[in-house]
Amino acid sequence: MRNARHAHNAPDELTLQIAELRYALSCHIPAMKRRVRIYTGYGSVEFYGTQARRIAALCEEILRRRLQRIERQSGGSQR
Repeated sequence: MRNARHAHNAPDELTLQIAELRYALSCHIPAMKRRVRIYTGYGSVEFYGTQARRIAALCEEILRRRLQRIERQSGGSQR
């Protein structure tokens, strides 16, 4: 049986993904512009200032593209 979290194109799943991406764009990205901490299996590394803003800008671009793709899949009805 397939996990519902991985069901492709289910309307409820698309709605949830859209909400999560919008939340990340409105809350996580602004916070990332001040500080970014990346966790790995070996520990973590932190970035501040210009480096944090550059990482946040890249993440914002990736998330916006993902959001646009999912909104197209859902017919754009989630706006």
